[in-house]
Amino acid sequence: MTTYKGTQSVEPGLYLNLKRFKMESFEKAGVLPGAEGETYRRVPIVVMLATAPLLGLAFVMFLPLIGFAMVARLLGTKAAELGARATVEVARVVRPGWAPSMAFLSRFTPAKRDTSADTAVAPDTWTKDVEKKLNETDDHAR
Repeated sequence: MTTYKGTQSVEPGLYLNLKRFKMESFEKAGVLPGAEGETYRRVPIVVMLATAPLLGLAFVMFLPLIGFAMVARLLGTKAAELGARATVEVARVVRPGWAPSMAFLSRFTPAKRDTSADTAVAPDTWTKDVEKKLNETDDHAR
């Protein structure tokens, strides 16, 4: 195969640029596209006619593999998305429902107090409200 450079005048025929894997076909004499640094090779028609069935055979042989590869990629992507969603849901379930303002307010047994000194003290309504909320929302305390 004869070697030519870009922007060079050539005769009619097929020319292959190996760097870009591009074929240029000329029916009349013309100038090769690209810069002067690009290399083209002239492909004889006989060689092209001999390689065309081989390229077709390679396409027919690898087409089913391409289909299997596409299906495998699709299933892999869906499995990764499912795994990511499952991980988020597991983290959401495992994470404790922590409320700092209500933590440990009713989880201890109150000490015995001397009620004779506290006759004039009003009951603490905030503590009773918090205990009620904790008992309603916390199933573990029962």
